[in-house]
Amino acid sequence: MKIRSATCTSNIMTYFLSEWDTEKDIRTYIRKFVSEALPDDKQIQKDVTHQVLQKASGCFLWVKLALDVLQSSWHTQDDIRRALTDVPHGMEQMYDHMLARIRQQSPRYQAIASRILTWVICSWRPLTIAELKIALDPEFTGFLSLEETVVEICAHFISVDESKVSIIHATARDFLLGSNAKGGTFVDSRLGHQHLAIICLQHLCNDSWRRVLKQAEQSVEFNSKSSTAPQKNGLLVAEEGYPFLGYATCYWAYHVSKSALNSQVLTDTLRVFFDRYCLTWIESIALSGNLRYLIRTAQYLKTFSKRISRKPVLSTNAFPLSLKDPPENELEVHLWAMDLTRIAGKFGVNLLQRPSSIFKLIPPFCPPSSKIGEAYRNQESARMFVSGLSTSRWNDCLANVNVGGDETANRVLASDMYFLSLVSVNGTIVVWFSETCEEFRRMHHNEYVSLIVLNDHGNLIASAGIQTYRVWDIASGEEMYRLPKWSPALTMSVAFAKTDCELLIGLDDCSITYYNLLSMEVVWKFAPEDVDRLQGCPRLMAFSPDKSKVAMAWRGNPPLIWDLGLPQSQRPEKCPILSNADAIRAPESLKWQCDSGSLLILCHNTHIVEWQIYEDNLRVFGHVMAREMTVSQDGNFLLTSDNMGTISIWTFPHLSLIYRLMNENEFVRSLAFSPDNQRFYDTRGSNCNVWEPDALVRPDERDVEDHSSVGDLSVYTEAVVKEDESSICQVTALSCNNQDKYFCCGREDGSVLIHDAFEGKKLRKVYSHASTSSVILLNWSNSGKYMVSNDDSGRVIAKRLETKEVGKWGVFPVFDIRLRELVQQFHFNESEKLLLICTSSTDQVWELKTKKQLCQRQWGSRKYRRWINHPLDHELLVWVDPNTIGFYTWISLKRIDRLKNDAQPVVSLHSSDSPTSISESAAKLKTFVLTPPEGRIVQWIALTQDKRHIVYETLPNTGHASTRSEAGLHLELLPTSNLQMHYPQPSISDCLTDLEGQVKRLIGAYQDKIVFLDHNYWICSWKVESNIGDVRRHFFLPKDWLHAATLQMATLNSKGTLFCPKHGDVAIVRNGLEL
Repeated sequence: MKIRSATCTSNIMTYFLSEWDTEKDIRTYIRKFVSEALPDDKQIQKDVTHQVLQKASGCFLWVKLALDVLQSSWHTQDDIRRALTDVPHGMEQMYDHMLARIRQQSPRYQAIASRILTWVICSWRPLTIAELKIALDPEFTGFLSLEETVVEICAHFISVDESKVSIIHATARDFLLGSNAKGGTFVDSRLGHQHLAIICLQHLCNDSWRRVLKQAEQSVEFNSKSSTAPQKNGLLVAEEGYPFLGYATCYWAYHVSKSALNSQVLTDTLRVFFDRYCLTWIESIALSGNLRYLIRTAQYLKTFSKRISRKPVLSTNAFPLSLKDPPENELEVHLWAMDLTRIAGKFGVNLLQRPSSIFKLIPPFCPPSSKIGEAYRNQESARMFVSGLSTSRWNDCLANVNVGGDETANRVLASDMYFLSLVSVNGTIVVWFSETCEEFRRMHHNEYVSLIVLNDHGNLIASAGIQTYRVWDIASGEEMYRLPKWSPALTMSVAFAKTDCELLIGLDDCSITYYNLLSMEVVWKFAPEDVDRLQGCPRLMAFSPDKSKVAMAWRGNPPLIWDLGLPQSQRPEKCPILSNADAIRAPESLKWQCDSGSLLILCHNTHIVEWQIYEDNLRVFGHVMAREMTVSQDGNFLLTSDNMGTISIWTFPHLSLIYRLMNENEFVRSLAFSPDNQRFYDTRGSNCNVWEPDALVRPDERDVEDHSSVGDLSVYTEAVVKEDESSICQVTALSCNNQDKYFCCGREDGSVLIHDAFEGKKLRKVYSHASTSSVILLNWSNSGKYMVSNDDSGRVIAKRLETKEVGKWGVFPVFDIRLRELVQQFHFNESEKLLLICTSSTDQVWELKTKKQLCQRQWGSRKYRRWINHPLDHELLVWVDPNTIGFYTWISLKRIDRLKNDAQPVVSLHSSDSPTSISESAAKLKTFVLTPPEGRIVQWIALTQDKRHIVYETLPNTGHASTRSEAGLHLELLPTSNLQMHYPQPSISDCLTDLEGQVKRLIGAYQDKIVFLDHNYWICSWKVESNIGDVRRHFFLPKDWLHAATLQMATLNSKGTLFCPKHGDVAIVRNGLEL
């Protein structure tokens, strides 16, 4: 019988098979089986075939099991006839018969069969014979042939195919797990998973695995220059001699999540594993190249934790234990799950590059009160020490990624494997891996793009530009389709239709066009009638999830909905209104619920209205106060942001608040949920933030046996409210001196403070600018005697500090002036008697003791330079711009033509502009033509501690005083010996082309090394004059530290201590360069 599916428009047919449809195939199978087993007796073959076929009822499985049972009785004709009579009818009776055979065996064989069946039924995937043999050890050992034992004592419940052990059929699993078997349940699911979890964990709790994994890592080719996983699965290499290692590594947490809740043995085993062997296990996951196992493990542990918190725990006075005071064991599992998630999100890329980094490089960055911080922070990683952060626990931010320092991330979308941000102005779509938050690729539409949308599977993305629509394959980056945009009307909405090669496009002329991308033809077009009365173009348009409806909204009118399957002349559904002043007449956003049965309308007064279309009913939620909103794919959650940047998560149907992230100063442009609702994403400026709050964690299942026998106790949890660190008063300027005891920072509230350089504690507020101004530049002299700062209003304050006792200073004014331009550089001379203040067009020198200005020079539009003390003559300054190097006196800022040793003046030019002779070099210096190569500036300059080299960095000029873009970065290396040459070469600086390709941000100079941040966020060093290939990687920074603005301020002191601002704190990394 065949029936056409009523729910699908394609030609899919549904067939229902009767026993007569399979009789011929079953007969052929029986005849072949019997003829091979009893080749000499045709009559017996005929009898067996007839009786088995008669009882089969069209079931192949029953036939196979029946023949297996008969095969064990094929000794005499009487045995065969008796067995044929005893073979039960139907699968239920057959399973009862098979189980009875197991229970007729000796107690030891019954125990072995029970344990084997438990492993086969509860395992995540079919085990191999080698894996099963280890899993049974040491409870059952000494098997001569485990494969034969499995077949014989398990009564045909198990099949072995190519050494893989599996249950004969899903119905057999249900039978053995159910209570319908005679004698009760044969395999208890909870206790079975508990046993498997304990065995897997005990297998991993072995000190020898670290040696095995180290050998495996050495044998696998890791590409240290790339951010990709190893070319070969290192865990498979380790498994070659240890077959059960892979299964135990990947699936122990799955069994924990399914285990009984009251096992003290499991609790103790987990504690040993977490406290001693967790890092080794993480290394094995990283060796596999697939961090999805790490994330999946965290989810399983959260599920187990939620099951515990959901189970009522009664005290002696019969009151349930509050969820705010969970049992100790549950709390530990929950926090370990959080640690694993944070490890994957913050360090995933680096962990894949170097799996063994989990032991020394990651624990120092874990908060002190995190589980990994408590267990491992003071062990092998004690050599490197991280301090200065005020939070002792993980925050909810997994990562902060940047689309480019000068770009704006306008939209964000998320699929299972990726999350994507759109830079509308140039149509760039930036793709990151969701597991590691590593940038994967960029796709360039090369025109302004207003919209992007994912298909249902999350593997394709469509982008709507001014002139074209394009569809991209995310994995390959390939442009799959390009559709010209013929209409001048603006694109309002785009959606994939019933297939991935069909596109729905809505324009602001109210037309909806259905395109076939394969043929580039219009399938149909929908243009609703009688919309001219609405005066103008629709402001909003949204397709329903099932693509059957479209909602439109005009300013001053309530939203309308058309059914795309009805004629264009249809009368649209009109959202009911309460009055002419109803806020629903000014909608700001439209979002459909997943069932296409209701529409969420965000009004201009920040209220949200749910229009239940079929009931024609409105539900108004005035407490939400939203500016942006998005709905989760399953329709259970609403994510909103308000005008101040505070993000909230609400649950349907009542929009009850479950999570809020407070912020008061960052505008949120776009929001998105991950498909599993475990994460959400937001875009602010050039940054895209990844968040994973525990409030979104829900168990995968709600089991009946987890309910209390004393009654149905409903548990209501309060909303979790946290403060976004970015809303705290930010560090906006940073400086440290050579003492390695203190550092100072300026903040956005105008304050300047001194902090302890070991713990980061605030020691003293030195002074303050206006509270409405941010300190943007700060310099503390090497001796600690003087401090000078500039704010964004042009005010410059200089102070003299006098140490009274350890950690205490007297502060005395030097000067307080206001400039017309922002300061680009403060620079002290060697004796700290003089201070240079450099703006884009002016330089001035102050004598600090007399508090007087000595001189001032106007340079016009010259704004590309940096100054540095002459390493050989303390009375001179060296001017460095992208094209020229010159010498100036400190006292007068006058250029000199000759040095004291009568050497000619020195000029450094890029090779393309190099003069052809020494005389040309000198002539160029005398005329002082400062026209740099196309729009470049010197952004950073430093003298190595051995004073043998000056290193400086040039960047393209973006028009900002302090650019945040690393695109086009050039490194120049100037030997200081060239500054005293009598006959200098025309070009005396070397452009480090090979090295600069690895540099994302220069950090500083340490000893005779250049220290920089590479593109994978490793802190690296390169010894000057060594081979370019001798770059040394020391440690890496967590993903949530990677704000472009704060990385711009990161600096080193003379002892190699790294200072890196992180919102309102300054992180301090000591001894990292010794690793």
